[in-house]
Amino acid sequence: MSNLDIQSLLRLPADKRYTYLIQQVIEHEKIWILKGGSGSVLVGYDGQKSVPVWPHKSAAKMHINGDWSDCSCHAISLGDWQSRWTSGLTEDGLSLVVFMDDNEEGIIVSPEEFDDDLYMAMQAE
Repeated sequence: MSNLDIQSLLRLPADKRYTYLIQQVIEHEKIWILKGGSGSVLVGYDGQKSVPVWPHKSAAKMHINGDWSDCSCHAISLGDWQSRWTSGLTEDGLSLVVFMDDNEEGIIVSPEEFDDDLYMAMQAE
């Protein structure tokens, strides 16, 4: 996916980016995060820690700068996400920020809600 395509996607409203990410995770059976020396990147919103997730490596890679300049893109298979990450993030009290834009804004959901939305989208296909 080209940077031009990603920029177009980033201009979409957060709910449209969320729907797009759900579709891409189902289609490609993976989700992308950034990892640094101490593990997954976290962002804070109103005292809530969230793990940012992206639909493509190139979208995640665009955020490797500033405080995250030492990070790398990491793909998680859909199977691993559903079998380990959902419960692990829930136990750690973390949420997700989905396909955030250049202003670090995106829809924030619980891991369970995200998993439910994935399941519902898979059933609709």
